Amino acid sequence: MELQQAIANRRSVKKFKRDMHIDDALLYQAIEKAADAPNHGMREPWRVVHVPKDRLGDMSKDISKFAFPNELDKQQCHYDAVTKLGGMLLLILKQIQDNVKMMKTTLHLVHMHKILCCYFMSGNRYMLKSPLYIYDPKVRKTLGIKKDEVLAGFLYLTDLEEDMPKAPRKNRNLITLY
Repeated sequence: MELQQAIANRRSVKKFKRDMHIDDALLYQAIEKAADAPNHGMREPWRVVHVPKDRLGDMSKDISKFAFPNELDKQQCHYDAVTKLGGMLLLILKQIQDNVKMMKTTLHLVHMHKILCCYFMSGNRYMLKSPLYIYDPKVRKTLGIKKDEVLAGFLYLTDLEEDMPKAPRKNRNLITLY
């Protein structure tokens, strides 16, 4: 699959109705390919944590008690949803206070997009989730996020077994002449 095709046709699976499985070797290859591309000096400070399928239940139990305290139904709903995934990535970067460095750090979005495209091109799907509880100190501690790091979000890893329809785009007035 060509990159342009991957960008145009990628879709996020948002409802996890069945148990999904992915090839972890393909995932690791996608991460390595994305990291090998020029990153404008931003090879670091990256950290990607892989939560394989067999650890998703443990992770859900560990964080949902802090993410949804006293809400057993939401904790169970979270467990039921994430354990159907093929795996998960935690995308972590260094927190930077300097405005110039902060601007350069927005390149993390570019790097994240490269990972997503490489992963999609390997024959898989994903969905990026950034729920508010990723900022909860107890959740951060449970996930091993250091004080000088930011958890950009969870990358839910899914497979390609279901065909996802392409929604019509409403891109209008994208270009303005100077």
